[in-house]
Amino acid sequence: MPNVELTVLLATRNGEQVLPRTLGGYRRLSAPAVDWKIVVVDNGSTDATPAIIRSFAQDLPLQTLQQPAAGKNRALNTGLAAVEGRLLILTDDDAIPSPSFLQEWVKYLDFPRHYDLFGGAIAPLFDVQPPRWMLVRRLQFEMMFSERNLPEGPVDAGDLYGPNMAVRTSVLQRGFRFDEELGPNALDPDYPMGDETEFCRRLASARVKCWFASGPLVHHIVRPGQLTATAWAKRAYRVGRGRAHQMWKRGDILAPPTPSWIDWLAMVSPVARHRLTSLCARRLAQGFRDECVRRTEAPSVSSLSDAARGPS
Repeated sequence: MPNVELTVLLATRNGEQVLPRTLGGYRRLSAPAVDWKIVVVDNGSTDATPAIIRSFAQDLPLQTLQQPAAGKNRALNTGLAAVEGRLLILTDDDAIPSPSFLQEWVKYLDFPRHYDLFGGAIAPLFDVQPPRWMLVRRLQFEMMFSERNLPEGPVDAGDLYGPNMAVRTSVLQRGFRFDEELGPNALDPDYPMGDETEFCRRLASARVKCWFASGPLVHHIVRPGQLTATAWAKRAYRVGRGRAHQMWKRGDILAPPTPSWIDWLAMVSPVARHRLTSLCARRLAQGFRDECVRRTEAPSVSSLSDAARGPS
C-alpha cells in the first residue's frame, strides 16, 4: 500500500465478543479521501478471534500480526513496525468507529505542525441500560468507560484516552514506544492501568503538543459485567496501581492517597452512588499502596505473595 496516509492500529486478545462489531464498523465507514489501512495484532488469542479477523480480510485494507507474548502494549509495539503514512490512529478492539471516523481524522493530516498528538471523542455504548442515576450523573464515566467529550482545542496530555487517539508517525520515528509493564495483560488480571496516559505524558514531556479533535468519534462498548460493583472495584484498583507505577518511573515520591472520612462514611450510605464512589476511592488507594510495595520494598516471600493477591 505505497500511498497509505493513515494507519489504524489495535491489539486484541480473545475478542470474539466485541471484534465483529468493531471491524463491522470499519467495514461501514464512509471512505476517506486518502488511502488507509488497519493493523490488528492478535495477542495470543485462544478463541475464535483469528477466524473473525480472517473473515474481514476481503472487505478491509487489513494487515494481521501475531504477538503471542501476553501484554497489550507489547502487541502495540509489535504493530508499530507495520505503521505507514503520516498519522497513526490508536484504538481498541471494543471501540466502534462512527461512519465519518476516518474522514474526520483526515482533517488533521495537515493540521498545524506544532501539534503532533491528538485525542478524539469517545461515547460509551451500553449493552444493557445502566441505572438512571448513573446515566444522569455520569458517575466516574471517564475512569470506568473512557468517556471523552471535550471542546476542540489544546489539551493536557492526560486528557487523551486510548480508545481514540492519534499521533504523527514522525514522532514515532524518534523512538517512542509503549511501556510494556502497563496495560492489559493476560498474566496479571489486576494489571496497572494508564498505559496510554503514560505514553502521552512522556511525549508531552518531550515537548510534543496535544490537541483534542472533537470530530472523530468512537462508541466504546460497555458490557453488562462492567456495570457491577466488582468490576468498578477492580478497575479502581488497577488505576491506583498504574498511578503509583507512573510516579515511580518519573522518580516522584510515592505517597499513597488516603480515603477521606467521607469516603469511609459513604460505605454505609443508603444511596447507591455514594457507596460506589466510596468503594472506588478505597480500592484505588489500595492499588496504589500495593504497587508502592512492589516498587519500594525489598522482595520477600510474604510481601510478594501479598502484592500478587491484589483486591479481594
